[in-house]
Amino acid sequence: MKKIIFLFMLLSLLSFSKEYNIGDEITIKISGDITKNEIETAFKDYKVNNIKKDKNFYIVNFTSYKVGKNEVVIGNKKLSIDIVSTINDSENEIYQELANPNNRYIEKDYPHMFILSGIAGLLAFLAGVLMIIVDRAKDPYIIFKKRISKINDTNWREQISLELRTFIDSTLETNFLGGEYILKNPVTEEDINFIKKLDYIKFSSNKDGNYLEYKDQAIEIVERLRKELKNNAKL
Repeated sequence: MKKIIFLFMLLSLLSFSKEYNIGDEITIKISGDITKNEIETAFKDYKVNNIKKDKNFYIVNFTSYKVGKNEVVIGNKKLSIDIVSTINDSENEIYQELANPNNRYIEKDYPHMFILSGIAGLLAFLAGVLMIIVDRAKDPYIIFKKRISKINDTNWREQISLELRTFIDSTLETNFLGGEYILKNPVTEEDINFIKKLDYIKFSSNKDGNYLEYKDQAIEIVERLRKELKNNAKL
């Protein structure tokens, strides 16, 4: 808010009693035999925003943040200005409800870093478990064990040979599924003869035979191949 006061140096004494709010910009016009330096000295205790010369007078813009009676002495002239606060008595107790501890908010030092570290650790653990599950799902030995366990008396003639050849191809990069039975360590002649025997049984008109014996022999071959492959990998 801008307040304007006219101060004429022609008077020997000028006194104002009008009230202004703290922080108001007050403008006065001063005429007479006076210099800018005298004006700056008179207003040294105030925030002077601007002093401008206009024809035969000075225009002074200033602000006071001191509550109460403010006096400006210019030569033998005195300017009195009353500055009042913009806060009334009723607003002095604006936070009185905070005196009640129940109405206060107390910021607690929660263990944020501990919680975040725990979440990160849990996610890392779950990721590790998932990787193990995925690796096991791709493991030829796990696949063989799962499928061989489902073989029964009706499908063993085709499935035992299929699962055994699948395991060999998955671990040795051979083509037993395509009928290329070649010797490749640790596959032996006996292993190939067993597979050929299964092929014969599969296409033979004689459907007799104890499938459990063939199933157990296929499992023994896989266990031996797996063990020898692990030993070769350590060398």
